[in-house]
Amino acid sequence: MDGLIGDLSKIVGAAGVSDRAPERSAYAHDLWPRQLIARRAGQRPSGPSAVVWPESAEQVSAVLRYAKRNSVRVAPFGAGSGVCGMTVADTGTIVMDTKRMRRVQALDIAKGQAVIDAGMLGQHLEDTLLAKGATLGHYPSSIACSTLGGWIVTRGAGQCSGRYGKIEDMVLALDGVLPDGEPFTVGRPRAGEPDARALFVGSEGLFGVVTRAQMRVWPAPVERRFLAFTFATLVQAWDAVRAIYQAGLRPAVSRIYDPFDTYVFRTGQRRSEGEDAREPAARHPVEEWLLRRALPASKAINALNFAFGERLFGRSLLVLVFERSEGEPVDDAVAQTRRTCLACGGADEGEAPAKRWLARRHSVSYRQPGTYAKGLWVDTMEVAAPWARFQALYEGVREALAEGGFVMAHMSHAYPDGCSIYFTFVGASADDEQALERYTRTWSRALEAAHYAGGTIAHHHGIGRSKRRAMRLEHGAGVSIIERLARAADVGGVMAGGPLLPEADEGPSEPALSVPSRDIAIDATSRLVTARAGCAMSALREALDGQGLELRGAPTSATVREWLATTAAADVLDDPLDHRVAGYLARTLDGRYAHLPAAPRRAAGPELWTLFASQPEAWGTLESVTFSVHAKDKRPAFTAPFEASDWATSDNVRAWIDRAAKG
Repeated sequence: MDGLIGDLSKIVGAAGVSDRAPERSAYAHDLWPRQLIARRAGQRPSGPSAVVWPESAEQVSAVLRYAKRNSVRVAPFGAGSGVCGMTVADTGTIVMDTKRMRRVQALDIAKGQAVIDAGMLGQHLEDTLLAKGATLGHYPSSIACSTLGGWIVTRGAGQCSGRYGKIEDMVLALDGVLPDGEPFTVGRPRAGEPDARALFVGSEGLFGVVTRAQMRVWPAPVERRFLAFTFATLVQAWDAVRAIYQAGLRPAVSRIYDPFDTYVFRTGQRRSEGEDAREPAARHPVEEWLLRRALPASKAINALNFAFGERLFGRSLLVLVFERSEGEPVDDAVAQTRRTCLACGGADEGEAPAKRWLARRHSVSYRQPGTYAKGLWVDTMEVAAPWARFQALYEGVREALAEGGFVMAHMSHAYPDGCSIYFTFVGASADDEQALERYTRTWSRALEAAHYAGGTIAHHHGIGRSKRRAMRLEHGAGVSIIERLARAADVGGVMAGGPLLPEADEGPSEPALSVPSRDIAIDATSRLVTARAGCAMSALREALDGQGLELRGAPTSATVREWLATTAAADVLDDPLDHRVAGYLARTLDGRYAHLPAAPRRAAGPELWTLFASQPEAWGTLESVTFSVHAKDKRPAFTAPFEASDWATSDNVRAWIDRAAKG
C-alpha cells in the first residue's frame, strides 16, 4: 500500500492521493439504493486501495499508464451522486476523482460553443456561464453534486430538456484518455464514418476517461413564464403535452403529476409556506411504525390507488415553464399552450404551482436519506416510450413495481415523439435481508415490463449494476458489440468493470426479433416512421407527404441504407428535440439481431447504429430504421444559433474502432 501511495504521489503530488479510511469509505460506492440497504445491513465494501485527484489530462494519462504497468484497476468518479451502482470500488482499485479539473476553458456565445473541463460541478458550471450571459440548459436534480463528465458518460437529462435537449444533444466534441494512457479526441463525424461521440456518450467508463468537452450553449434566459393546469384524467394531461411539443412549441419544463403525486404536491404546498426546503422533515415515531407495517402490504394499497386514485385524490396537475432569451418572442407560444391545455380539458391554475415547483425543485432528493434512517427504502425508475405506447408503459411498469412498495409517478422530459415517466416507490421489509431480496425482484420485474410495453429501460440515470441485467432486452446482440469495443479499448483490463455489461448468466436472453414485413410503417401519434433499410427515400418521402409529415434533412434519392452510409446523420441538430434516429434493427455478421426499440431518448449505453450504417462489412447490416418526423408546418419558433465543432477525431480512436471490428 505504501508503495502505491508513493508512486501515485510522484504523479499527482502528495495532496492528490489518499489511502485514509474516511476517503476509502466515502469512495467505495455511489448512492445506489441497493448498496445503501446493504450497508445498513452491515455489508460494507472494502473500498478502493487509493483515491487520486488529478488536475490535468496529463496526470490522468500518467495514472492510467501506471495502472496498466502494475495491473491495478481504475474507476473514474465524478461526484458520486449516481443511483445505479456505477461505482463499487474494492481493494486493488484506484478511484480517480476528476473534480479538480474544473474550469470553463473557452466560451463563444455567438457560435454557441463552450469548452469545459469534465470534472466541473454542475452548479459551478451553470453559475459561471450565467455570469457571462450563457447557459448550458442542463439542470438535473443533482446539479449541486454531479459533474459534466458524469452527465456525459451516463447520457443524463436535465429538468429543462424540453427546450435544450438531453446531454447527447449538447456534446459537440470530447477530449479524454484511453485506458492505455493515450489522449484522444472525438469530434464531428466525417461522412461515411461512425460517430465516435455516440460511443463515448453513455459509455460509463468502459472506454476511458473523458477530461474535457466542447458543448453547445445558449444565450442565458432573461425571463421565465409559468403555467399550470389540472385535468380530470392523466390521459387528458399527456395528450395536451403531446400536442404542445408536436406543434413546435418548446416549454423548457413540462411535468405531469398523477393524482396521488398531485395530492402530495398540493399538501406540501399548504404545509411548507415559509419552510426552508433544505431542512429535514421531523421524525414521527407513530408514522414510522405504521409505515413499516403498511408498506409490506403495498400491493393492496397500490391496487386501491390504481383503481380509485382519480376519485380519491382528484385531478392531475401539469406545470409548464417557458424560458426566453433576449429578443426571442414568447407571448404567442404561451398563449397557444394555454389554448391547447384548455381544449384538452384543462383547468387553469395560474402561475403559483409552477413557481413553487421551481423554488423547491431540488429539495426532494435531500430528504431521501431520512427514509433510510427510518428503516425504509426509496428508489426511482425513469423509463420512456413513444406516445403510442405511453399508456402501456405507465400501466405495465406501475403494476410491476406495485409489489415492491408504494408507487407514485410523474411524467417529465417530453418530446414530439414521446415522454419519460419517473416512478417513485417506497418499500419496507421485516429486515434488511428481505429488503434486498424484494428490491432486486422488483427491479427485475419492472425492467422487463418496460421493455415489453414498448419502452426503454432508462431515460436519464444510466445503467450501472442496477439495470445491466436488462441490457440484452434493450440492445439485443448489440451487447456483444459493446463488449468487443470494451475489449479493444482496454486490452490491459485497466478500467474497473461492472457498469453496462451483464454477466453471462445475468438477466433475460436476447429477445426474438424479425425484420418488419412492410417497407414503411407510420406511427402518426408518435410522429415516428419505421422504414426498411432498402426502402427508397423517394417512397418514404411520398408516404410521409400523404400525412403532412417530413423527415428533415433527408434526400429525395437513394435508399435509407445508402443515405445513412454517406451522411454524418448523428450530428447535433439545430433543434435539440429533433434526434432523427429513434431506433433501429440490424443483422450482425453472425446472423443475430442488434436493435434499439424506438424511444424518445434513452440512457442505456452507447448508440451503435452509426457502426452498422458506415461499416456494414465489419459490424453487420442495417435492416430497418425508425426516424423521428414532424408536421411540415410545425417547426420550432426559436432555436439558438450555433456552429458545429471543428475538432477532428484522432487516429487512435479510429484505430480502436477498427480493432474492435476485427473482434
